[in-house]
Amino acid sequence: MDTEIRLGSLSLQTLPQTTPSALSLPEVLSCIFSFLKHNRKTLRSAACVSQVWFDEATRLLWDRSNTNALTAVEASRRIIYAPKIREFTLRAVLDHPNSNLDFRLLRILHFDHFPESQDVNASQFLQPALEEVYFRGWPHTILLQELNTRCPNLRSMVQTKPSFKEKHKFIEFLASNQSLQRVQLTLIPLDKDRMLAAFLALSRLPKLEDLTVLGETYNGTLARLQRLLSDSDSKASCSKPFFDSIRRVKLTTGVPALSLLSSTFSAMTTISLVVHMRTEGQSLEALARLPLENLELSLGIGVRLWSHELLFLRNAKNLKRLIIKPEPFNPRGRMSTFQCSSTHFEQIFEKLSALDTLLIWFTLDMSNSYTALKKLGRSCPKLENMRLYMPIDLMAWLHVPDPLFPSLKFAWVSTVSDSNGFGNTNDSNAELMAQILNRHAPKLDRFVALNSYDFRPTNADPLSSLVMRWHGRIKETGQTRHAREETRGTVNR
Repeated sequence: MDTEIRLGSLSLQTLPQTTPSALSLPEVLSCIFSFLKHNRKTLRSAACVSQVWFDEATRLLWDRSNTNALTAVEASRRIIYAPKIREFTLRAVLDHPNSNLDFRLLRILHFDHFPESQDVNASQFLQPALEEVYFRGWPHTILLQELNTRCPNLRSMVQTKPSFKEKHKFIEFLASNQSLQRVQLTLIPLDKDRMLAAFLALSRLPKLEDLTVLGETYNGTLARLQRLLSDSDSKASCSKPFFDSIRRVKLTTGVPALSLLSSTFSAMTTISLVVHMRTEGQSLEALARLPLENLELSLGIGVRLWSHELLFLRNAKNLKRLIIKPEPFNPRGRMSTFQCSSTHFEQIFEKLSALDTLLIWFTLDMSNSYTALKKLGRSCPKLENMRLYMPIDLMAWLHVPDPLFPSLKFAWVSTVSDSNGFGNTNDSNAELMAQILNRHAPKLDRFVALNSYDFRPTNADPLSSLVMRWHGRIKETGQTRHAREETRGTVNR
């Protein structure tokens, strides 16, 4: 059987009547193709076995496709493959006049720089079963109208990149939509009135559960929205409270707008925020009343953050990601200092058991970093990604039982220290420290001890450099040994 056969020329071969009928049983097919589905070359060969195998193989081969792949095959073959496509990336119209194919199974549609003049030609993809659409820029007027009229099951609309096209038609689309559950878009550069109109339309979507707004949402917009919707005349014209079905919210905003979030999105269960701090003395206490899942604090030039200002995080039990970084971020610039008491550090993370990412892009000035790190590991067992520019004393962990960081996969610290004076900077001590690190972070794939944003190993101090090298050797040896044992079949699956 020719294993180099191309998609555009797949054909069935007549097999002898002795072909076991068991090969056509659904259970057998499911088992066989579960092994073949990741190998496209093998799937092409499997498509030539029988009609049943052809149907199953082409279903997997064409489950996700794009315009280039579909136009590369003969027009007669497109009729066969189009009904099997569930996810399609549209870059241009098809190259023959009779391009109205049957995309009956299409669920996800991507528009990748689709030309404006080809709006109408996209209508063949707008099937009743369509559930998700993704735009790099902004959807065109005709397309928006057809989405509302032809796609009653549309649940998700995502705009992946900012667009500078006029957006008033999109506001009209939102105002008449009844099915969207997830929306991601940018309202920049709308003027204040149209931004307010967009939020008003979003607030009245009857099934909206997940909202992501790219670009900054201003305090004035939320304040005007609340005044508008609290007005008695506006309430009478609304058939439902605003944002009453919302569950997940993702926004970028400034500190002044924080106090309005809980009342604007009162039904939300999780919120992800990027908060711009442009001046000092702005209280973050309003964050304590929010169901935080992800939080990024972006500090403007000259703005200092003190550890006691983060004590509100003690009650953020569902927080998964915490990022604190300067704005603008200069990877080659001088690193600023974040003064943090070890007591506050321990109190902040004491109850954050769900935390999996902790990135603080400042030099941490802390008196007792050993105790703080140990308690961080005990308090945050799910921590996978950690960037803390502070010294780490690995020898102090020598007699600590059990892994301190059982889930950690990536760690970046400022330096490896040996404050207890167990030995000099040499290979044997570095190897011991690397072994200690491997014991307390058994899943750690990459360890960096470098007091800079850029990875430049030559800038590391001698001890840190040796420990990084030894940890890399330990991980490499472990992976090689594991692979060798798998080959021998000694690893239990």
